[in-house]
Formats: sequence, C-alpha cells, structure tokens
Amino acid sequence: MDKSFKKLSSAHASTILEGLSEIDSILSKGIDSSDLPIMFDAVTSLFYIDAFDRPDLREAIQNARQTMANMGSAAIPLVLEKIVESDIKAELNFGRACGLMDASAIPPLMNVIENNGESAQVAFALYALGKIQSPEVVSALPHVLEKVNSPQKECEDTAVRAIGKLCENMRPEDVSVDMGEAMFNALVGKLSHSKDVIRSKAIRNLGKLIRYGFASDIQKNEIMSKVKKVMGLDEDRQLDPSFLVRREAQEILDAA
Repeated sequence: MDKSFKKLSSAHASTILEGLSEIDSILSKGIDSSDLPIMFDAVTSLFYIDAFDRPDLREAIQNARQTMANMGSAAIPLVLEKIVESDIKAELNFGRACGLMDASAIPPLMNVIENNGESAQVAFALYALGKIQSPEVVSALPHVLEKVNSPQKECEDTAVRAIGKLCENMRPEDVSVDMGEAMFNALVGKLSHSKDVIRSKAIRNLGKLIRYGFASDIQKNEIMSKVKKVMGLDEDRQLDPSFLVRREAQEILDAA
C-alpha cells in the first residue's frame, strides 16, 4: 500500500491515476478499519490541488473523489475532521465525494445536523446531503427544513439550497402533504430576505417544486404569482432590484 501512496505524490497524472487504481483494488477486497485513516489522508490530499493551475490533474482529482466514495460511510467522520481546516476547493471535493456514496452516507450526515455540531460541519452535512443521488434522502428533509431559519448564516444559505437539491432526488409520493407545505412555506418565506443570494435560491427552488412534481395546483399558481411579482409584472410593478433574482424568475417564466 505504501507504494501506491507514494504514487499519489507524483507530479505526473498517469502515475497518480495508477496509484488510485491500485488503492481502489485494495478497497474492493476490504481493508481493516485501522488502515482507513492513512488511506483517506493520502487520497484526499489530491482535493487541495487547484485544477485551474493543474488542468492535467483534473481526472486524477475526479478519480480521487470516487476512491474516497468507495471507502463508504466509514469515511464520513474523517471528512468532518478535515473540513474544519480545509480550503474551499477541498471542501467542495469532500462534499462531491460524499454525494457519490450510496444511501448509507445519509444517517451519519443527519447525525451531524441533529447533534448541532460546529456551523461549518452542519453546513457541510447539508451540502453533502444535497449531493446524494438516492430517493432515501427524503429522510433528511425535516432536518434540512429545520436549518432553513438557522441563525448561522452559512447553515441558512446551504439549507435553502439543499431543499432544491433534495427535490431532484426525492420521489413526490414519498413526501407527505405537510412536508410539501413546509417546503413551499420555507422558500416563500425567503423571498423577502435581505440577501439577494438567498432570494435567488428561494425562487429557483420554488421552480424546482413545480418541475419535479412537489407543488400542488394551488401552490403552482402562488409560485407563478410570486415569480411575476419578482419580475415587476404584477399590479404593483415593483420588480426585485437584483438581476440575479430576476434571472432565476425569468427561467421559471420561460419554462411555464
């Protein structure tokens, strides 16, 4: 295994890819839990590489995300330790790697939210849950909605975003009427937020409620009314001052 780790420190993409392939082979045969931290540390060291500076290593970074995902939910506690001191590049890679895991990653991520860990960890868990492509993420919906009004702004922002991401993977029939109403109300409540980034995410995700079948006929009509208000097409003629918000609203109008 040490030889494979050494290949990950190479400056050559082909050598790194070879090392990752060897580690994947080891993982497929099963490894002792005591070996996981050092393997995790070696593989995720690639997450700190700037792909803009090293475009030749983009494939290696992508493969490293899959290799970390292959470690399964046992790697999530290690991720949570890392993200406290990671940079934005690495944090995004950690989140995407968690998203490549199966539904077994959902409970440990929800546990982070339930236990009210550090703000950075909760925000990360919300982000990662939005990346998991399994209908079982419906179990995380109550936890996401709980954080929509978090006083921690990073958690609030990520929770609003996560509602729309969950809609992409949940099945409408798995969401109760009450939960559907809660999603709708949570997003509508953010349309008056002082931050245009929050308002833009809220309007975008209201569009996703329609697109993915989570909005009732009454809610669809209300959403379209809100969209028209943002665009200044209602009787008040007072459009949202942010182009970012209006852009999202226009996309909903175009899709109607």
